[in-house]
Amino acid sequence: MKDKNLIASVALFSELYNSDTYKNITEIIAEFIRGAVIFENKYSFNSTELKDLLNRIYGFDIPESVIRTTLQNKFKDEIKRENNYFHFDQIIKNRQSNINSVFNEISKSQNQVLEDIYSYIGTKKRITLEPSDKREILENVFHFLMDNGYSEKYSDLISAYVLTKEQDTSFRELLNSIKEGLILYQGINYTADINQLGSWNNDLTIYLATEHLFNALGYNGILFKEIFDDFNKLVFEINTFHKNTKRKKIELKYLEETKIEIDNFFQTAESIKKGNKILDPSKLAMETILKKSNSLSDIRTLRVQFDIELKRLGIQFQDFNFSVGKTAQYNVVDQNVIDELKKISEDKGRYFDEDNCQYYFNLFTKINTFRKGVNNNRFEKCGHLYVTETAFAKYLAHNNLVKFEDYDTPFAKDIDFVTTRFWFTLKKGFSNKQSLPKSFDVITKAKIILSSHLTNGISKSYENLLEDKKNGKLTDDEAIARSYSLREKPSTPEEINNDNLDEALDFILNENHLEDFYREKVRKEQLLETTQKEKEKEELELALQSYKEKEKQENERIKKIEYNQRKSVYVNDAWNEHRKSNNNDLLLLFRHHPTKCVN
Repeated sequence: MKDKNLIASVALFSELYNSDTYKNITEIIAEFIRGAVIFENKYSFNSTELKDLLNRIYGFDIPESVIRTTLQNKFKDEIKRENNYFHFDQIIKNRQSNINSVFNEISKSQNQVLEDIYSYIGTKKRITLEPSDKREILENVFHFLMDNGYSEKYSDLISAYVLTKEQDTSFRELLNSIKEGLILYQGINYTADINQLGSWNNDLTIYLATEHLFNALGYNGILFKEIFDDFNKLVFEINTFHKNTKRKKIELKYLEETKIEIDNFFQTAESIKKGNKILDPSKLAMETILKKSNSLSDIRTLRVQFDIELKRLGIQFQDFNFSVGKTAQYNVVDQNVIDELKKISEDKGRYFDEDNCQYYFNLFTKINTFRKGVNNNRFEKCGHLYVTETAFAKYLAHNNLVKFEDYDTPFAKDIDFVTTRFWFTLKKGFSNKQSLPKSFDVITKAKIILSSHLTNGISKSYENLLEDKKNGKLTDDEAIARSYSLREKPSTPEEINNDNLDEALDFILNENHLEDFYREKVRKEQLLETTQKEKEKEELELALQSYKEKEKQENERIKKIEYNQRKSVYVNDAWNEHRKSNNNDLLLLFRHHPTKCVN
């Protein structure tokens, strides 16, 4: 219920923020406080009780410091403070807008959307949803909107439903208003002093993961490049504002591990070009490299240009002589933690990649070293951050076993989070929809989630395909057919649309998709072969029937000719016989009446 209230509340928050009635965020928070007090019909609270009241009614979990600041600045003639209690004058009833009625209207629209989502998921899964299922779906919808719903149970079906509504303007506006409100809400919770909003004043070095370097140069498609460009524009704006400082406020870099990944990536491209390796259909950046290169020398040239283009964008390589022994106090790598994380995953039936975990722990150790072990600062003051879209890396970074302390800023975040924080801190607003970052749009979010699930599925299917071929479970023809099937799947978010949505969803949800595909392919080939044979048999029968018909006609023609010939012979013979008979009669006549004949 709390999540449902919060979704409606943030949509209302966004609506108030975009109106001309309120000058700033504190005025909007004040409006919610008035609404909560009047709804409760109680007029004396301390800040802790007000925090709990806002949480219970609207789902807001706003820091007490923000509540106290709002009370002091916006309720000067409406409250009296006594022994840490705030006593509201009932005059606030006259100053209260229709916030609660608007909240109810938004809740009604939102509930209809949720019911439609329940219906869609129930239909796709062919089940009747239980109340527990609906609660989990609601939670997944909340996580979808909060930007951390990639690995949720229903995230693919929620994303698919959202895409079916791509052309529904009112639906899109409702969900985007919720999204915008969440950005504001999260910003309030991450900001120590909301009165300081308007500029970014802290030094921050962001270490970009491999995928973001490829995104920056457009190797992973148009949409991911646009998302990176939106992020980079905000970085540029912050640095331009502080152009007179000795160093940039925001620096973009990448570490040695990332450089090695990129080098290996281009080397793999050379192996594929030589014919020594097969292209993994899930690696769009690899496909881009191969399309841009006609020869091995082209690939090597592209690798050099890659570094040049990164520098042009202001992204620098961070050369760091790292030694675990020299920085032992900042070491994140701990085999006991790895073992515990592995056990947690295995207990949930999930595969745990220990080598990958070790890789990220080494990266986090570098980030912790740069931070000098100080991790309990807010995001704005964390100093150093690894930015990645890899779900496993983010899971590890946010795990309390890895963060040291519950309230530590994680070593890794995704680019959406950073873009959102920059946007909120700079007070950019939402009135100009054309200038909003692409990642703020729920349709974009849905496409990215489905694309991510598709890519993971394609990658796993490709690995299984190679393994089955190696073990002799597949013939070369079968492997090639399945490989081509994988390449036909949408490989970028912008390629996913209503025309291929059901097929994409079937691939994600159906673990036996390739087997089903190949069985269907074989069935169609057999049907085609059977149909072809039947066609050939039918054509042969028709040809034979035609031949027999022609033979019959020819026989009849010959019989007719023979008949006519016999008839002609018979007639001639009869005529000759007749004529001969007549001649004989004439001779007899001459003999008996010679005189008559003369006269």
